[in-house]
Amino acid sequence: MATDKKSVLVIGPMYSKDLSKAGGTLVLFEQFLQDFRELGIKHKAINSNTQVYKNTLHAFVIVMMQFFTNVFRYDHISLHGTSNHFIMMAPIVVFVSKLFGKSISMRKFAGNFHQIYEKSSPLKQKLIRYVLKNSDVNYFETQYLVDYFIPYNKNTFWFPNVRRRGGLRHDGQTYKKRFVFISLVSYEKGMDDLLEVAQKLDDSYTIDIYGTLHESKYTKAYIDSCGATYHRALAPDEVLPTMNTYDVLVLPSHREGYPGILLEAFSIGMPVLTTSLLAIKEIVDEGENGILVEPKDTISLYAGFKVFDEENYKAMCTHAYDSFEPFDSMRQTTAFLEFINR
Repeated sequence: MATDKKSVLVIGPMYSKDLSKAGGTLVLFEQFLQDFRELGIKHKAINSNTQVYKNTLHAFVIVMMQFFTNVFRYDHISLHGTSNHFIMMAPIVVFVSKLFGKSISMRKFAGNFHQIYEKSSPLKQKLIRYVLKNSDVNYFETQYLVDYFIPYNKNTFWFPNVRRRGGLRHDGQTYKKRFVFISLVSYEKGMDDLLEVAQKLDDSYTIDIYGTLHESKYTKAYIDSCGATYHRALAPDEVLPTMNTYDVLVLPSHREGYPGILLEAFSIGMPVLTTSLLAIKEIVDEGENGILVEPKDTISLYAGFKVFDEENYKAMCTHAYDSFEPFDSMRQTTAFLEFINR
């Protein structure tokens, strides 16, 4: 990368010591930093992950101190965060960056920000509008959020959940009814629905579950008693090799943006069984790279398992592999850099 490119001060959530707790936003931001390192971009990252601090207040104070110390040293300031980051940190970041004459970008993770905005108090809404209007460019994870917030800033673009294509590719030749769930084990991820269906499927189906047990009711003994098998949480570098030993990724979530685990499945050419949420419908083509079912509907989910067979499986694997291209991390990071360097 040429030396005349802007240097970037980046604020976002980075890994803690326990990689088994590395959620989607952490994986996403770490990949962004890895792209920067590979492209040779001069940058400094400030960690906003509250898990590495004593509490939320401590995180806010330390992050702001590091920001004030470094803001004048870099050409561009980029905040990558959740709704809380946009409400608590972003107004300060925007105001101070403008004082120092720095260009600013805001990137919002997840897909429900329009709902949060609508339910916020008038003061919070005003702070959010201030951030969006005064940033040089805003990025959202889904197309519908771009459409919703573009009236506040014409430089509002799509920056989806992304991953890097690894060296693995699922063979897609033989369908053996091996389904895998890799995510946070919680009610919101559809675990109750999945376990109810697991009890109804015959013994020819395998349903294995990996992830952090988020709620007390979900224990290994309970999950195993419901016809599925719980293993453990996976470190980020274990996800693709583990996934590649199965046939279909299942994620019956009740609420999602662009789930990173779906993109990881596409990156190796594995079709998915997931719910027809607004954001997910932007990335899953029914019957092509996956099957969509109604959220919180076990009848629909059960039927979804039955759609996959030896006749359609190979074609679905091919479509899944081809679907990954728009979500390649380096492709999106390069577009981001091209815009901020204009």
